[in-house]
Amino acid sequence: MRYPLDNISNIMVSGQGAFGAIRKHDVHTGIDIYCENNEPVYAICNGTVCSVAPFTGPKANLPWWNDTDAVIIDTNKKVRGIYIGKILYGEIEPCVKVGDVVIEGQLIGHIRTVLRKDKGRPMNMLHLEHYHSKYMGEGEIWKLGCKKPKYLKDPTIILFKIYSENRKK
Repeated sequence: MRYPLDNISNIMVSGQGAFGAIRKHDVHTGIDIYCENNEPVYAICNGTVCSVAPFTGPKANLPWWNDTDAVIIDTNKKVRGIYIGKILYGEIEPCVKVGDVVIEGQLIGHIRTVLRKDKGRPMNMLHLEHYHSKYMGEGEIWKLGCKKPKYLKDPTIILFKIYSENRKK
């Protein structure tokens, strides 16, 4: 099943790609799923695209990375008792636009190489963030030494629940 990638066996739940990981300049706001460049990205739930915006690279004022975009989908779905508000799919080239209604499993974009320099780890990944439905931004930066941004949630649990639910289908 394709939720959110054809192969999601390499989800970073520990290390630099895990939610809440302390990094050089910030705290990681999502989880990374390592994959190949140009790999298709699919919606994990039905919803409406509420944002498409620069995510990394010079166009996002983060010049140490390549240009990529993020798509935020307002899902308004409950999965096994967990309410899912908004999901940010980052480090992609989108094929959807604001206002599009998407269905679970629909193609929403393709992975783009985010790292400019080989640091000895994968250079392509899907970055997923999870936000409360009241969130109105285009992604947060969690500054070192600061509290977690108000509407930011850990996406790890919902991703594993959705993956588990889809494997049973």
